[in-house]
Amino acid sequence: MDEDLMGFFDFSKEFKRTEAPKGCISSNFVGLGTEKEKTKPPKQENLGTEYVKEIVDREKQNLESLGIGGSAAKRNRTLDDIDSDNEECYEAPDLRLDEEFYSKYYFDLNRDKTLPIYTQRDQIMKAIRENTVVILKGETGCGKTTQVPQYIIDEAYQNRQYCNIVVTQPRRIAAISIANRVSQERHWEPGTVCSYQVGLHRQSGSEDARLLYCTTGVLLNFLINHKTLTHYTHIVLDEVHERDQEMDFLLIVVRRLLATNSRHVKVILMSATIDSREFVQYFATKNGIPPVINASHGRKYPLVKFYRDQLKNMQWQEDQPNPDEPGMGSHGYSAAIKILLVIDNMERRTEGQSQRSYEENLKTGSVLIFLPGINEIDNMAESIDHVMQENPALKVSIIRCHSLMTPDSQRDVFASPPVGYRKIILTTNIAESSITVPDVSYVIDFCLAKVLVTDTATNFSSLRLVWASKSNCRQRAGRVGRLRSGRVYRMVPKSFYMKHMLEFGVPEMLRSPLESSVLKAKELNMGPPIEMLALALSPPKLSDIRNTILLLKEVGALYPTVDGNYVELDGDLTPWGSIMTRLPLDIRLSRLVLLGYVFNCLDEAIVMAAGLSVRGLYLQEAGFQSYEAYWMHYVFADGSSSDLVAIWRFYKTYLNMCENRIMQESAAQWARRYHISLRSLKEMHLLVQELQYRCNKLRLHPVQLQSCQIKDDRERALILKILIAGAFYPNYFIRSNKFNPDYGRNTYQVLGGYDPCRTVYFTHFEPRYMGELYTRRIKDLFSEAKIPPENMDVNFQVGSEKIFVTFKQTEDEMDQLNLIQVPGRILTDVYKAVRLRIGKQYRPIRVMELPHAIQYVQENKIGTVIEGQWHPPSKPFNAGLMALPSVYDKNMIGYITHIVSCGKFFFQPLELADSITNMSEHINSPKNLSHYVVDAGSITKNLKLLAKRVDDFQRAQVIRVETHSHQYPKFRVRFIDYGDIAVVPMDQLRFMSNQLKREYDDLPPRCFECRLALVQPAALTSNYNRWPIKANEMVRKIAMDGRVEMEIYSLVNNVAAVFIKMREGVLNDKLVEKNYARRSDEDFASIQDHDFRLRKQERSFHVPRAERKQVNEEYLRVSRLPQDADLSPPPMHKCQTVVRLKGPYSPLEASMFSTIRASACKTVRIDPLSVNSVLLDSNPQDRHDQLIVSASVTTSNNNQVLTVRGSTVMPNTHGFGALMALIFCPTVQIKCNKECTKFVSLLAGLGYNPETMEPYYEDHDVVMNLDVNLLEDDVRLINQMRYNIDTIFFKYEGEDAPAVSEGDRSIVFNQLRCLLSRLLSKDRCYIEPHSSNLDNVWEKLDNLEPQSEPYGKRAIFPMHTIPELQNEDTTARLVLQENCKRLYSWRTFDGVLQPLDCKLCNQRLETVSQLRLHLLSQLHRDREKQIGFQDN
Repeated sequence: MDEDLMGFFDFSKEFKRTEAPKGCISSNFVGLGTEKEKTKPPKQENLGTEYVKEIVDREKQNLESLGIGGSAAKRNRTLDDIDSDNEECYEAPDLRLDEEFYSKYYFDLNRDKTLPIYTQRDQIMKAIRENTVVILKGETGCGKTTQVPQYIIDEAYQNRQYCNIVVTQPRRIAAISIANRVSQERHWEPGTVCSYQVGLHRQSGSEDARLLYCTTGVLLNFLINHKTLTHYTHIVLDEVHERDQEMDFLLIVVRRLLATNSRHVKVILMSATIDSREFVQYFATKNGIPPVINASHGRKYPLVKFYRDQLKNMQWQEDQPNPDEPGMGSHGYSAAIKILLVIDNMERRTEGQSQRSYEENLKTGSVLIFLPGINEIDNMAESIDHVMQENPALKVSIIRCHSLMTPDSQRDVFASPPVGYRKIILTTNIAESSITVPDVSYVIDFCLAKVLVTDTATNFSSLRLVWASKSNCRQRAGRVGRLRSGRVYRMVPKSFYMKHMLEFGVPEMLRSPLESSVLKAKELNMGPPIEMLALALSPPKLSDIRNTILLLKEVGALYPTVDGNYVELDGDLTPWGSIMTRLPLDIRLSRLVLLGYVFNCLDEAIVMAAGLSVRGLYLQEAGFQSYEAYWMHYVFADGSSSDLVAIWRFYKTYLNMCENRIMQESAAQWARRYHISLRSLKEMHLLVQELQYRCNKLRLHPVQLQSCQIKDDRERALILKILIAGAFYPNYFIRSNKFNPDYGRNTYQVLGGYDPCRTVYFTHFEPRYMGELYTRRIKDLFSEAKIPPENMDVNFQVGSEKIFVTFKQTEDEMDQLNLIQVPGRILTDVYKAVRLRIGKQYRPIRVMELPHAIQYVQENKIGTVIEGQWHPPSKPFNAGLMALPSVYDKNMIGYITHIVSCGKFFFQPLELADSITNMSEHINSPKNLSHYVVDAGSITKNLKLLAKRVDDFQRAQVIRVETHSHQYPKFRVRFIDYGDIAVVPMDQLRFMSNQLKREYDDLPPRCFECRLALVQPAALTSNYNRWPIKANEMVRKIAMDGRVEMEIYSLVNNVAAVFIKMREGVLNDKLVEKNYARRSDEDFASIQDHDFRLRKQERSFHVPRAERKQVNEEYLRVSRLPQDADLSPPPMHKCQTVVRLKGPYSPLEASMFSTIRASACKTVRIDPLSVNSVLLDSNPQDRHDQLIVSASVTTSNNNQVLTVRGSTVMPNTHGFGALMALIFCPTVQIKCNKECTKFVSLLAGLGYNPETMEPYYEDHDVVMNLDVNLLEDDVRLINQMRYNIDTIFFKYEGEDAPAVSEGDRSIVFNQLRCLLSRLLSKDRCYIEPHSSNLDNVWEKLDNLEPQSEPYGKRAIFPMHTIPELQNEDTTARLVLQENCKRLYSWRTFDGVLQPLDCKLCNQRLETVSQLRLHLLSQLHRDREKQIGFQDN
């Protein structure tokens, strides 16, 4: 490695500053204090195809020298000699003989004469001999694919001439099956004369192959690498009508090479529905035009077509189709059902007039209904089911047919219907050509289709409803008439079909991303991409090409420059781009693989990329199956909130099953259980193997050194999320902005003060219905989610239409329901509840009207009725017996009795020591231990009894039966006064005597639950928000030392947030110092309680003891967990009124917004199949933004709603989104506040034109407003990371391999790992929000010197320019300190507050309550530290 390159970050050396490349971005010192206007998406410039004519005319001049339709008689040169651009090379070469090859294999010249193609055999061969290009049009089944290549090789055999034929197929399965079929027909060993190649996999033993069937991409890549056609004598392009992007680009390459160095190769274009005029014009020259040969055959059975306006007797509703608004119309479903009834009645009437009976007609009278999508299929099925209920005589068997159907459903398509039933197949356009069902005699065609269209400006795709082309409709009509005459009903008027519907569909090149074609053009190296794509059969718009090139620069496939100079419509190919052309993946998935190589997670990256490439991995279910499928997929995500991690985990499980032969047979059962398509999973497995093979060929290997191995699942989870953030930049979304100071307050107010982390609510329940009577029925609504009724409490609020359901944190850690790990503090049951609503918004329950309900409770003596108002029964509450800390207790001393984690441990106050000792002695007296448990069946769940703990018996409550052995039964119990859980054998259990029950049955626990305050697990050292083991060990060590002193921060729902005091300081702070924890805000309820406690403690000296007791009892009553009466509901026959509850809802349901300029104002939704489709604010106490990254984004037809697919919620680390943008963006402008004392926002993208100041790729500019402090040192660390990433792929000029050796790679990887750790482990302070109209404006800044570029203009990740921050002005600091003093002076004010401004945090404070809570927030406390303020 060059010494300058390796020593760039050796800070002992002096930097040599050089001029940065044009367009290099630096930071902004302009003040950003202005109010920000609503961001508007940039206006997109739409450039058409005007550029094409000049390029095409120039290309035509090259083609004029080639007589494409003329004679090719003169051949004086060999094939090896014509690989030249010499204009004098007109004469044909002498074709070499191949006698040795033909004598080696048997050639039978007898072809199948029954095939329609045979009648044109001589005409076809004559045309091929005399023309360079031949167009062959023949219907499906005529034999063109298998026979024409054989005709060619037979003629070559007769003349003993060398022949090498390649035939392309659009699909792998077709290439393989046709090659095997031809080999079988000719009695050749597979892989000898006739072979196949799909991807990189070529049939073994194919060295002698003279007839190769391959996918389109195989031939295209071969021609790009060799840049000549002369390896073959004949090139047959089959199914050219499909017009996919690879085929269109292959036509460009073939035509270009025909005109340059391959003029004597024969090209045959074949299709069933080819637009022959378009292809003739494409290959025509002044010397001639390619001949068109038709090889069609007649139908065995007649086919009759009907249009909507021809069915006069059906009394159609007036609903004329609109050419500009495709759709089925308001009566489309009913119209199709009318036709079904007409078909059935017609066959019943003609039963006596024909040779077939009605039952026989049913067997061959299946109906194929073409619908545009899966939703329409479901709607049609529901409509047919409804009509069947009204018409019992109509018996039908409905089959759904679409690309995501299960293997069982595929078999149903071809199976005969039950006796007496007519088979109705509801299908998308998949049945046009891929599926042929012989017993179909009727087609109902709505003439619609859905196509994927990509906006190249945003790179967002949308599935759009369009009118099908006439070619599509002809293909659909061809599905009938296999066993008898057929009928086709087109659901549009004939005039509409003839006038408004296109003859052929829109080619893929005009509606799909062009990245692959542009990269192939660069690899071909025959001119700029614009010149190559202009030669397409249907050239794309110039704006689409420009946007694609900009996108390729953004992902690192192209450099911004050509030979060091910026070119908007071109760029040199980078090492990344070269690799991307060799991977059968979308460019962002290729980038994922490349970053997997960088961070030594190559295998994981390959699996995730393959999973995202395969459609239909998850089976689409309906109803409860959909709910269950969601949670089966969520299990694989393992709390990561990542669709990609879920893919990797279930693939690992599948791979283990494949390697274990015993488990292979259960793979199908496993796939059904987890609602995964085994077919798609097998396809994914093949793609993984191919990607691994290709990476191996490209010398992309994981580093095997032990020092480079990822240590554990925690580190792997973090690195995988960093890979995802890097691969899919700039698909960045921010989970709802929480800078609203009332966010927490509003969240709790929606729930009537209940904990949002464990509570959901229903609406539409009127208060007059006496809701407490129906708590059990409301609990039953959650049975679908498998939430036990005892795990929830149902509560109501006076005068409100809401029902609040609060879930309890289960104490049975082995409970199967809790295998589902969810992120953050929210209980799993909340996620389950919200997911229920996605499948069904309304939940009906039956209730009694008020008069009947009053009469019912009076008769059954349930509660009391006072003045017509019912008061439900309530349980007594004695606050004096609670072991909870008093509102006046700031510090407590006692013992930690049990530790689950830093977020859950149990504390026993020292003041209760004597009473606990006395109770223990009483319990352990021989008299009270004499009640042995003899029958295990007498032990029930939640039973209170005595269980042995260490040496003594203590109060315990049964959680569940642990073992069911009759000889040695064991039970899982929780010790009430200590908090720990244990498995206890039956002989160590005792029933409580009646006396003990009277004394202790209702006694509250002698301990209370605690958690550490103002901290939470650090993402760098914890896995999915779980406390690190070392952090928990620190708490255990303190507990083992004996007495513990704690400071009580708050008490909410019987859980105390505390600070644990140590000799060295406070444990909470020590955990932050060791990177086991990070500082965190408390949630609204905790801060509010802390404020209440502070105020009560400040005034406690002036409050009488009796009043203090009364205040504390009320305080503890409010702080306790909610508890319902759990009444038995009235009998169903007395409940005649149905109430439709709407919900359940959670106020923590989060929204998202996009960070890129083009979609900043659009609504964002998450794919319903995603594990993040239930997106909750998992840490509502945090005030910072959280990043969500999407693998792909689709948009609605109106372009206003974005759907995020393949989403991943990034780690809950302060500033994570900004750090990822800085690491992986092409370039960035870091903006400062007006005092230049801190960084406040980032503008990332491709940069700007320094002459016009216009952004290069405005649509993809990313704006991120910072909410935490980033420092200059952070940017330096990021620059080192960018340098290391570039180093891995750097090549010296003329070298094929990277300059970095395997050993150097391990050094680079460990440096990256170390830099990441330093970057993400910093304890970052909050900063006040800043926004400005200049946030998304690139500014020219000549006052900053750019960073030195180690790799010059060959850097994929150039260095960021770092603005120099200034120290905060003393005067400004004093002003802020005075502002703080003023705020604190109003803290204890009891009247109506005039609005105040917190200048530290840029927040308006309008009430005293809002002021007090703001002063306790982490943001304000951080800002106080930054200005050196201390409240006296």
